[in-house]
Amino acid sequence: MFLVGAPHDYSCTAEELETHRTDGHMDINRVRAGAVLICPVKVEGGGVYLGDMHAMQGDGEIAGHTTDVAGMVHLRVHVLKNANLKGPILLPNVEDLPYTAKPITEEEREAAEKVAAKWNVRKLEESLPVSFIGTGPTLNDATENGMKRAADVLGITVEEVMNRSTITGAIEIGRHPGVVTVTFLAPVEKLKEAGLYELTRKQYG
Repeated sequence: MFLVGAPHDYSCTAEELETHRTDGHMDINRVRAGAVLICPVKVEGGGVYLGDMHAMQGDGEIAGHTTDVAGMVHLRVHVLKNANLKGPILLPNVEDLPYTAKPITEEEREAAEKVAAKWNVRKLEESLPVSFIGTGPTLNDATENGMKRAADVLGITVEEVMNRSTITGAIEIGRHPGVVTVTFLAPVEKLKEAGLYELTRKQYG
């Protein structure tokens, strides 16, 4: 965001930034060993760069810095074709998910099915967690961006994303003041349509 109208050769307009930004410098503490990060590729032959490793960090990196360290990273890279993403998607470790976004247990499902039967609900929704990364100059802008990205990828409305994030997820600060994660339980059918089902199923079982 600091490039918009900047007084140097790398300055750009807000429209140019929206077209080309990759949100590569996220500083989200849930991006750690075991997590899956799905990144858009906006140029042919795009590569992978890792940097700014943190030994520890609370939500938001409020001080503007944290415990930066050197280290070695081992990762697997797979190409997910035709995903048409505007921004990154995170599949955090289960323990890093908001409580209401965690996959339900067999015991919880059995209890829910009893309640559903009582009220003549024929079928419970099959869903899995997914976390969309939103960015902007402020947390409000980042939240709107993340919800819009989620709605576009899954083919649902922003209002549905808002309700799902409220009831089965959370909006969490990645890095103050302009990076958030919009996390919620998404319908399996929508994940399949978006080409994200196999990755989420493998991550969460």
